[in-house]
Amino acid sequence: MTLTALRPTQETVDIVASLGGRWHGYFAMCRCPAHSDRTPSLSIRQGRKSILVHCFAGCSNDDVLREIGLGSPQTNTPMPDFQANNFRASALRLWEEGREVPNTLAEVYLRSRNLPSALRDIRFHRRCPFGRKPDTKYLPALLVALREGHAIKAIQRIVIRPDGLGHNGKFMLGHPAGSAWCPPFSGTTLAIAESLEDAAAYTNLNGVTCWSSFGAERLPLVRLPDTIETLIIAEDNNKAGRLGARNAIAAHARQGLTIRRHPPKGYEDWAEANERAQA
Repeated sequence: MTLTALRPTQETVDIVASLGGRWHGYFAMCRCPAHSDRTPSLSIRQGRKSILVHCFAGCSNDDVLREIGLGSPQTNTPMPDFQANNFRASALRLWEEGREVPNTLAEVYLRSRNLPSALRDIRFHRRCPFGRKPDTKYLPALLVALREGHAIKAIQRIVIRPDGLGHNGKFMLGHPAGSAWCPPFSGTTLAIAESLEDAAAYTNLNGVTCWSSFGAERLPLVRLPDTIETLIIAEDNNKAGRLGARNAIAAHARQGLTIRRHPPKGYEDWAEANERAQA
């Protein structure tokens, strides 16, 4: 089923304003009132009868709506200048349409790459739209969320082949800026690789949490936690990867941070190294 973005009512605009939210097209991101939220993790959009909410930090919709109901919303908030075709709003809508990966074509794809299906911040979309109307195509896709803090900035859509054994391209929707695929980690050591597959493979082979920048050119752009003491750049073993690693070292260097490079010896990238390990 395709969701249609509805223009927010005055009541919804007032609720978002009371939560200090920000509109992205017909969607708003707010600090969730159901937990101690430092960065916006609550998505609000207009439903046919009332607001629709989703907390990306995991709060239940009932808890969120109850806390909103206990508050005192502002009144007569000026109506924003909505832009319904905002790319980030489209990315959030696709993410909400996605389902869990187990027992889907996305699970087949991940297992074919010797990767677990229980990765954080991935979903499967059976009929993901590509292209503009009237030429839109609907294809099965693995969705990967790029976050900065709790907020989703963009979605990468990996078009999965009909048999699940490979993909037919990767497409970004949204404006990633400093965001990344960032599974949670503890400790003071963090690795960063280029693709989702590389990052998950690096963790699989080395036991170190690894984020994905989505491209060698984005290795210097990712906003990293201030708490890390060691950064491992798990670059691809090619010219673009080496250039990205050098730029990342220059961008992330700071006092108290040790940076080391770790390309996959004998392989093009960590995803390939991980697949060969399976064989």
